[in-house]
Amino acid sequence: MKTLAIMKKLVLFVAVGFLMMSCLEEDNWLEDNIEETGNHYPNISDFEVENLKDEYAEGETVQLDLLFWSEDPIEEIVLRDSVVNESAQQVYSRFSPDEASFSEASQTDSLRIEYQIPTVPNDTSQINLEVEVVNQNGLSMTNVDADNFAAGPINITVIK
Repeated sequence: MKTLAIMKKLVLFVAVGFLMMSCLEEDNWLEDNIEETGNHYPNISDFEVENLKDEYAEGETVQLDLLFWSEDPIEEIVLRDSVVNESAQQVYSRFSPDEASFSEASQTDSLRIEYQIPTVPNDTSQINLEVEVVNQNGLSMTNVDADNFAAGPINITVIK
């Protein structure tokens, strides 16, 4: 009997202790070190090659499809290309957000891009494509930085 009374008091003591600990306010590093601006990054849902093949020839056209959206107005969309191990990323083309259309299927904006394969220095070369969506607030997102598996880097093999 005495053991039962001690157990009840122990359980009550532990319960009151947990209850009092839940009232303590923990430090919130993020809340203390962030300043809200109200600006939003654009989002890239998908960036893919429509007519995907193992190899492309110089001068061939590659159909690209970019699915994106943003809560803030978009300033421009920039497509960059580079021949891997030969050149740095360079601007291939710039697009206005007005060139995109709304996709009912994905509930995002869709931009179809035609990319003309340039002349490459070697018999077989890799071309890396990167797209960047830039908002008017200065924030931007690239397909490489997008944190989803569908919008990763695109590498195209080109043969002479």
